[in-house]
This record gives sequence, structure tokens and C-alpha cells, in this order.
Amino acid sequence: MKFSIITPTYKRAAKLTRAVTSLLNQTYKDWELIIINDSPTDNSYEPFVTSINDPRIHYHVNDINKGVNFSRNYGLSKLSA
Repeated sequence: MKFSIITPTYKRAAKLTRAVTSLLNQTYKDWELIIINDSPTDNSYEPFVTSINDPRIHYHVNDINKGVNFSRNYGLSKLSA
């Protein structure tokens, strides 16, 4: 059974990297991760974005800060079938 994880983030690039590393180290492999960055002007995410090489990880950036509820709902709209 596949499951999806929606992770809104706001100015916490280091914590996001730690969370993704933990997820990648799990033994269960049938998942997708949808990350919604709600801090579009924060450049500290650049190293993280360039290191994404897993097709199960989907990274999106809001055009402006819209809040956690918007980000979660946006993540729901990006779930795979």
C-alpha cells in the first residue's frame, strides 16, 4: 500500500534535510513525499533542492508566503493517483 506524506516547510531547510534523510533510510519503500516550501525568498533551500534525486520526492514552492493551511491543501492537490 502506497502512502503520501505532505510536508509544509517555512524557513527550516536544515530540519527538512534531516526529515528526508530519515524517510529515505526507512525499509518501507512505497511512498511519496510532497514538500511545499512556504518561504519562497529563503535561499537556504538551494542545496536541498539540487540534491533531490529520488522520483518519490516532489518539491513545490509557493509564489508568496500563504500559510500552513494553504500549503497542506496545495499538497493534497498534488497527490499521485
